[in-house]
Amino acid sequence: MMRSQRLTLAGVLVLGSAAFAGAASEDVAGQAGRLVREMSEYLASAQEFRFDADVSYDSVQSTGEKLEFGGTVEVSVRRPDRLRVNYDGDEHQRRIFFDGSTLTMFDVAANLFAVNDVPADIDGALDQVFEKFGLSVPIADLIYRDPYSALMSSVEEGTVVGTRTIDGESCYHLSFVQETIDWQIWIADGPAPLPRKLVITYKNEPGSPQYSARLSGWDLQALASETYFQFRPPYGANEIQFLPAAGAGAQP
Repeated sequence: MMRSQRLTLAGVLVLGSAAFAGAASEDVAGQAGRLVREMSEYLASAQEFRFDADVSYDSVQSTGEKLEFGGTVEVSVRRPDRLRVNYDGDEHQRRIFFDGSTLTMFDVAANLFAVNDVPADIDGALDQVFEKFGLSVPIADLIYRDPYSALMSSVEEGTVVGTRTIDGESCYHLSFVQETIDWQIWIADGPAPLPRKLVITYKNEPGSPQYSARLSGWDLQALASETYFQFRPPYGANEIQFLPAAGAGAQP
């Protein structure tokens, strides 16, 4: 399911519930679903990869006014048990490290970090921090070992809108409907069907805010060093505790 929110690349990182409910049928998603499956199988075949994202998101104020914030993200993955995310944005500067046993979140500006023991694989680690701490990231669905199930399990209908050019590359423009969100994805048309853009509309939230990520810099043969996935506290950094979110797991 395109989960409405999970580690928050737009806050700390921003995805959704832990268990997949079973992917949408071909009858529901049709050609759009098949294109997502091809993309997902291509991503799942990569043992190690990295990509960049230019993200923007709406923040709805108490007055109803919508403000747009954003940032840049660097994501590095080594399956099954290494992950690093660097986020530099208008509201936050965050780093996430997963080394196969612990997940560390580091706030650059505040020089604070928190460490939590997590399951020994990326899927389990992301699921736990969402369920326990309510932390989340829309593009995290692309990191799972089965992106298709993560994206499609709550889809009610899907449409191929057409083809569009993203950064000079022809892409399929797909649109999907779920109960609480609508989302669009642009997938490269060619031998490397990589996602190039993602837009999510939270239609049940006040003001129907949107999250958008433009994806680039894909490298499916990245060879990051082991130390790149390990957190070493900088001078003067203080450790704090992760605090469980009220009703974590029920609310993104």
